[in-house]
Amino acid sequence: MRVVPSREPSSTVSSWRRRLPQTAAGWGGLAAVVWGVFVTAVAVGHQLTDDAIGPPNRPVAVDHAGYVSSDSCRSCHPGNYDSWHQSYHRRMTQVASADTVATEIDGFEGEYEGIMHRIVKQEDRYFALQRPAADAGAGWSTPREIVLLTGSHNLQMFWLETAHGRTMERFPFAYIIADDQWAPALDTFLLPPDFAEPTSVGEWNQACMDCHTTFARPRFVEGWEFDSRVAEFGISCESCHSNGAEHIAANRNPLRRYALHLGETPDDTMVNPSELDGPRSTLACGQCHSVWGFRDMESKLAWNQEGGQFRSGDDSMPYRWMVEPTLSQNEAARANLSTTNPHFFENRFWGDGMVRVTGREMNGIVMSPCYEGGNFSCISCHEMHPESRDPKVLTAWRNDQLRTDHGGTNQDCLQCHGEIARDISAHTFHAPESAGSSCYDCHMPHSSYGLLRAVRSHQVSSPNVLESVEHGRPNACNLCHLDQPLGWTAAKLDEWYGQPVPELDADDRTIAAAVLWLLEGDAGQRAVVTWNMSRPEAQAAAGHDWMYPLLAINLNDPYSAVRYITAKTLRGLPGFADFAYVYTTPEQETRPAVTRAYEHWFNAVRSPDTIFTPRTIQQPNGLFIATEQARLMNNRDQRPIFLAE
Repeated sequence: MRVVPSREPSSTVSSWRRRLPQTAAGWGGLAAVVWGVFVTAVAVGHQLTDDAIGPPNRPVAVDHAGYVSSDSCRSCHPGNYDSWHQSYHRRMTQVASADTVATEIDGFEGEYEGIMHRIVKQEDRYFALQRPAADAGAGWSTPREIVLLTGSHNLQMFWLETAHGRTMERFPFAYIIADDQWAPALDTFLLPPDFAEPTSVGEWNQACMDCHTTFARPRFVEGWEFDSRVAEFGISCESCHSNGAEHIAANRNPLRRYALHLGETPDDTMVNPSELDGPRSTLACGQCHSVWGFRDMESKLAWNQEGGQFRSGDDSMPYRWMVEPTLSQNEAARANLSTTNPHFFENRFWGDGMVRVTGREMNGIVMSPCYEGGNFSCISCHEMHPESRDPKVLTAWRNDQLRTDHGGTNQDCLQCHGEIARDISAHTFHAPESAGSSCYDCHMPHSSYGLLRAVRSHQVSSPNVLESVEHGRPNACNLCHLDQPLGWTAAKLDEWYGQPVPELDADDRTIAAAVLWLLEGDAGQRAVVTWNMSRPEAQAAAGHDWMYPLLAINLNDPYSAVRYITAKTLRGLPGFADFAYVYTTPEQETRPAVTRAYEHWFNAVRSPDTIFTPRTIQQPNGLFIATEQARLMNNRDQRPIFLAE
């Protein structure tokens, strides 16, 4: 990849442009594998009508089925509107403009697969152009407008108009917001190195819009064409509260409003997820935050034209089911899914059914023991509308939208498990203020993956070694004590909690689990463990001197996402803040970085006084035990891994 900052005006436009593929075979498959939809859109004879409004080259927001816009809520609920407006939910999809792009994109140039791409700005609109990279004298293509954006927190994608009505195509580069860095869009996902994308035409319409907008209706027409409509771009008030039109109509009567304010009866024209039971409250979030599938083809067709029909407060999704490998219901649909997409489950779940990708939190919550009581839900730990209007509070809150009274602390759990609070060390066998006494770190560790990082599991569970031995899932203890073997962890859990010590092989008894996951594990394990190496809590527990050479090896990992996380973790360690490395370069350029990083650590960073241990397959001076390194690398799990966020 080559990215060139430029502010030159666009050159004369020629007729050259990349031709769109003439068959749709494949883009539905891409959406199924990468974007989480497993049934492709099919033609149902829908025709465009004359009542279409808004720009004809992109999806539009229209009034439909009683949905109202967030602006309709603002005058009566200014505080709630303000917190929502500052949230990242609002910005899941936005119309492209100078106010909504995460960085100034005018003048961007990047080369991808032999094509040079350029973005130019005209007034408040952005346009993408192309030309063959090998022919600098070739004219640029006809400009295509960048009309929509998805993401504004970690990553921003850019969507182009096509010659097919409201059908979108992804611009081949994405912007990584946290690092102020551009990268090929496919290199921001955990995909096999030989993954070949057929095309991204229609990808937004048949997959992304389902959960990045409010009341999505893909409205497939034929061929490549969609006439997609939404109630609102992004996740708006209606997504959580429902029945906006009914609520507004009823409360035009001032006497009704006063009666509600003075009384204790809630307004039954509006849903408040905080007043729902646990399962229905969770489903209000889980309509998007779950691995879901269509019940059958008829449901897919109905969704395509009518939208999901789920309204917050409902106890089920009319056309969909939450895909959970270990639950007994929907066995026929689950079997059919395994037949039509043999890798569906392994691309989303660990072997025991725990979800391993981000954005699918409901799958974890419903499998948690806490959920069985009927009260536990997403808003046990999160809140959508903090009472504080302090900009600093809202800025911190919007990252994860955790409760501002005690979100992210042990109090989230101790509100129900108060008996533990009286002597937390008696429960954790760690110092009260240490990471080892963090409810989250022990029961919801960073063992899932998404958005170029590890994320917390939302299935509340207790750490055990069997989850690592039988299913490869890094357990909470060894994600903190990264320098310890599974045998050490098993002995501690047996001593403290009476967990039987499972049968372990010689490596699991003598070599640090993190080393085994990094050298022998699959790409998902490598990504999760490498990110956990960046955590101050893990470095405090395990030290960091031994990490450098292992991270250096991963600079040449075949998966670009692993290389990205590796470089970021290395740069967070002493002596590597300015380490030069571009994770999207070809292997012949990343391979020398391994030697360069290793030598820099050994000669300039490593302390001669440090004594290294065989647990991390190092000689006392820090050099690898070469035979062990080679043996473990030869055992690496080479299965193609698609972690479909």
